[in-house]
Amino acid sequence: MINADVTAQAEGLLRSLHRSWIDGREMESAGGQMGHRNPADDSSLGDTELGDAATVDAAVASARACFTKVWGRFSGKDRRRLLLAFADRIAAYAEQLTLLEMLEVGRPRADAAALNATAADLVRNYANTIEKIHGDLFRAEDSRLGVVWRRPRGVVGAIVPWNVPVLNVLMRVAPALAAGNTIVVKPSENSPRSALLLARLASEAGIPEGAFNVVLGTGPLAGRALAAHPGVNMITFTGSTRTGQAIAQAAAQSTLKPVLLECGGKSPQVMLDDMFDDPAVWRFIFFSAFWNTGQWCVAKTRLILPRGREQQAVDGLRAAAAAWTVGNPAAAETRLGPVASRAQLDRVNGYFDLARGLGEVVDLGCPRKACDPRGYFVSPSVVTGLAAGTAISREEVFGPLLTIEAFDDIDHAIALANDTEFGLSASIWSARSDLSYKLARSIEAGGVSVYSSVTAAAQGGPELGTSRYFEPRKQSGYGVEGGAPGFMAYTSAQSVAFFN
Repeated sequence: MINADVTAQAEGLLRSLHRSWIDGREMESAGGQMGHRNPADDSSLGDTELGDAATVDAAVASARACFTKVWGRFSGKDRRRLLLAFADRIAAYAEQLTLLEMLEVGRPRADAAALNATAADLVRNYANTIEKIHGDLFRAEDSRLGVVWRRPRGVVGAIVPWNVPVLNVLMRVAPALAAGNTIVVKPSENSPRSALLLARLASEAGIPEGAFNVVLGTGPLAGRALAAHPGVNMITFTGSTRTGQAIAQAAAQSTLKPVLLECGGKSPQVMLDDMFDDPAVWRFIFFSAFWNTGQWCVAKTRLILPRGREQQAVDGLRAAAAAWTVGNPAAAETRLGPVASRAQLDRVNGYFDLARGLGEVVDLGCPRKACDPRGYFVSPSVVTGLAAGTAISREEVFGPLLTIEAFDDIDHAIALANDTEFGLSASIWSARSDLSYKLARSIEAGGVSVYSSVTAAAQGGPELGTSRYFEPRKQSGYGVEGGAPGFMAYTSAQSVAFFN
């Protein structure tokens, strides 16, 4: 059961978290109001106040002043101390952050709690990375000594999506602040309150006013203004490819500022014959495709397998689906909630309609419990019998729909895996190291996970974190995220040669 006191506190947060957070306080904006709905039952979650270009101006000015006069002058030791205090505040408010995520995007409470339990450690890891980043010494041709040191870029603008609100914000805020930058976050207008609470927690932890600002607003108004702002030194964006292209263009036309883009994905999981003997493999295949109701950038929503194995895959996934209850996000037994918004429901249903005209759509039969008929629920399904190159197998659905595609040989498998404009992530299922190596080297994806057994899959680490890093390919974006190289992306290299 959800603690009644915490529930009341979350309801209070919904009412109080409704304005942009700039210079350590709420700021009124003139961009109008936006109503929010609970995706589990379509009930009202109240309104938030949308920012506009003037709000962005105020946030950037605050961030610039803080960078120039305060945060940019702090030592790495002081930044580390304050970020560790911030992490402690996040840990103390983990349940409130979980409830906000459950209410705003419909994530099952148990799943959100497990995910958000890692949030504080993410900040701690980046805080501890500060001590590990060093410059270089060099000796010029004339034997004079020089150094290359890493400097913060200045003011970072972060435009983040709605699907994983807490971690999406912290994966940009933590490395940016750790590197000595200040930041202006524009969260999705569909799930803005987690960012607002995180900014307040940062202030409570002692992080200076103006270091972490949040501007509420729509992409066309607030997002574009932030990307094009001449006072912003760097943009990081996660979202659709079309929006990423617009942001990159706006950033280039203003000040040619660097941009990190993590855009769309249509990630394959290639399964070879030797993995079909263990029936437990299907629960991992299911998770890879349908976790978060398919609403995550690296969802492996294309299953590519040997021809003749299609029905075995459908049967295996049906068996795995029995453990995944679709239902009210507040219920302890729920593992899959609704899609996050009415607009997303319409988009996903449109792809289901398209799939029915191109192949056979099979409902995997997940148990359903306490699904309010007003909620935005969609049953996890697979589609088989697709012709090569159809839109369903090439375009990002961002919902619970998995395509099953058959290959004739390993080169055909590679061709199918690469038959998409995206190149974000991929999985390979085989104990054949020679074939796995060939696949991993040939698939055009920024991150590839190779599983030689079910045991190996159970021990697998995160797709991205403070140790693992990758760079998207093709229309999935560019720029390194995660790990020390991802931290370095928030700095610029300055070479200094000494002539005495």
